[in-house]
Amino acid sequence: MNGAGAAGEGVSRVVTDATESTVPQHHAAGATEPALAAEGLGKFYGSAVRRVRPLLRALCLPGEVERSGGHWALRGVDFALARGQSLGVIGRNGAGKSTLLRLLAGTARPTEGRVRRGSPPGCLLDLGVGFDLLESGRQNALSMLALTCPGGRREALARLAEVAEFAGLGADLDRPVRAYSDGMRLRLAFATAIAHRPAVLVTDEVLVVGDGAFQRRCERWLEDFLGGGGTLVLCSHDLVQIRRLCAAGIWIDGGQVRAAGPVAGVIGAYRESIASGRDTAGAVHVGGVSVGFAFEVVSLALTDDDGREVSEIPAGGSFVAEIELAAEAGEPNVFVGITTADLTPVYGVASDMDAARARNIGPGRWRFRLRFDELALEAGTYRLRAHALDETGTRLYDTVERRFDVTARGGMTAATGGAFSELRGRWIAEPAMAMPES
Repeated sequence: MNGAGAAGEGVSRVVTDATESTVPQHHAAGATEPALAAEGLGKFYGSAVRRVRPLLRALCLPGEVERSGGHWALRGVDFALARGQSLGVIGRNGAGKSTLLRLLAGTARPTEGRVRRGSPPGCLLDLGVGFDLLESGRQNALSMLALTCPGGRREALARLAEVAEFAGLGADLDRPVRAYSDGMRLRLAFATAIAHRPAVLVTDEVLVVGDGAFQRRCERWLEDFLGGGGTLVLCSHDLVQIRRLCAAGIWIDGGQVRAAGPVAGVIGAYRESIASGRDTAGAVHVGGVSVGFAFEVVSLALTDDDGREVSEIPAGGSFVAEIELAAEAGEPNVFVGITTADLTPVYGVASDMDAARARNIGPGRWRFRLRFDELALEAGTYRLRAHALDETGTRLYDTVERRFDVTARGGMTAATGGAFSELRGRWIAEPAMAMPES
């Protein structure tokens, strides 16, 4: 897989080149220093037996610290973000994402490598960390602003009204924080974090806690923040939000960078890896076999331009993937992936990411059609995999796959391995079928 980047490959180049985003990317004229950069960043956690007091550890030369009796939570991360650029961090729980964010924020020290910051980042990593539960929300906001605002308490008092307006807590702002729900604490934490107008913002999964209206308010603020030249690092399991807000992405797995580059390609590689892994939800089976899931793939066909099913496609040729799904619970989504024969991800695209809608072809039956033109794959055997997703696009239920061969044509040489930048699918919109009146 060469479009999304290989494990351990530096992110600085692909972050600079990434342009795919709905948010305008602002670059300061003549700027040379990155707003935020990681250089060979790594974090090692030793076992309790192997821990050494900080003073003694500081006296040791770096090469003399023994790396046994512990594990690397993160290693070999490199990237550079200029003003106005955004980076989405994705991966499974325990992959090392939170460790990376803490190192970027400065709340943890790297074991190796370094972080370069153009200005102190604003951080929203752990919900309500630092709040005094016995104090009111207003007093907590004032205390935290006094620590982060350059003008100290005088500036903090001036910005307190902005916190109150953005958080929208009303009279609850003067109640003790211990009486707050998680959503109310999030409102206060986010409003306080952005009130001192940071140039760089590092934020974790916390936005999912707020209600829908507050999440939209936060996203609008983030869009304005990026459009005004702010720099964002966002970690989230909400891949739609990552794609909407971030131009570039990195996928971290086991503390290593598995893929890096334009965000759509990185997300595609990540989702296809989840779908093809041993811990995949649902079942992998041939088309036409019902497995009884709420969302399932009924059939998966590869057809030529005349609608005939094919199993061989010439390099540089085209084909249409036709996916029929059964879903009684709601309108389904689908993720379509292409892998090599050994399940190495080559390409992935999801209907919910592209706002593609299924055609209703009968009660509880739906169809997607996805066309690939000028197939940029080397000759060989590949798997086309269709994964049934629920109406939100967040839960995978079922997988059906078909193998197909790409054959060389006219001595031409196909593009390398199906890079994301070279292999693109196009959803074919179909009018909805008129349903008979009851």
